[in-house]
Amino acid sequence: MGVYILKRLFLAVPTLFVASIVIFMLIHLAPGGPVRVMLGPMQDPVLVKKLRHQLGLDLPVYQQYLRWASKALHGDFGISVTIQRGSSVMDLIAQRLSVTLEVAFLAMVVALLIAIPTGILSALRQNKITDHIARIIALLGVSIPNFFLGIVLILIFGVYLLQPWGAGGFVPLSKSIGGNLIRMLLPAITLGTAYSAIVMRMMRSAMLDVMGQDYVRTARAMGIGQQSIVRKDVVKNALIPVVTVMGNSIGYLLGGSIVTETVFRLPGVGNLIITGVFRRDYPVIQGIVLTIVVVRILTNLIVDLLYSYLDPRIRYGGAE
Repeated sequence: MGVYILKRLFLAVPTLFVASIVIFMLIHLAPGGPVRVMLGPMQDPVLVKKLRHQLGLDLPVYQQYLRWASKALHGDFGISVTIQRGSSVMDLIAQRLSVTLEVAFLAMVVALLIAIPTGILSALRQNKITDHIARIIALLGVSIPNFFLGIVLILIFGVYLLQPWGAGGFVPLSKSIGGNLIRMLLPAITLGTAYSAIVMRMMRSAMLDVMGQDYVRTARAMGIGQQSIVRKDVVKNALIPVVTVMGNSIGYLLGGSIVTETVFRLPGVGNLIITGVFRRDYPVIQGIVLTIVVVRILTNLIVDLLYSYLDPRIRYGGAE
């Protein structure tokens, strides 16, 4: 197991390298720049040249990348140049990452609480009214955009029902656990709804596939009850592809949090990156996207390790 983990971490190095190049180049190809934001209408050529030199933007792109990458290897993503001038990008990300991770985690909890039972019930009632209703709900969940659902929830709870927590905003966990969770409820539902639809459809398909296996038919022939077979064998094996979808959806949840945080006014990384794009804060954008890539890589590693629990036949590191 230890050898396998080391191999995966080693293979993550070229992934991070390529991702860092793509991130850096795409940002620098975008029109505009931090100098224009910093100076506003005062586009004096002398000032522009001076600021570009101070920020290192007058260097060739490859030299700018090497300077940034060498610092990033030591955990230094630079300093913010337009959002909070002089502030460390790592500090800005650290202040907001907990909010984004909390939204993503709660959205996943909401999605699994909806998707797993619904997927199991849909598979056990295949082609019956319960199955059809579940599939229609899943289709609606995938089809409704996050921002639209978020706005509708704000209208219902914040405007019509006049609930103070329904209008968005954020309460830190350190200040009030109850206040934090109630404020996170609508964002979690907004982000988790589409995700639950995807997981439900995968769970249903996996359940139907497992229920058609020979060992399940053998268990039935031996007189083992349906509930026991489903609980002990079918559900556990059906969760393997679902876990894969969960791991791959971490990127979706983190990406979806950008829109969700904007709609509900949450001070997370998603809100920060939107501000960074509008204000052309290159170090902030680069630092956040690279952080998301790292989280995605670590999540995929954890998902792979979960396989050995769900299916003991799986071994790592070449072991039999």
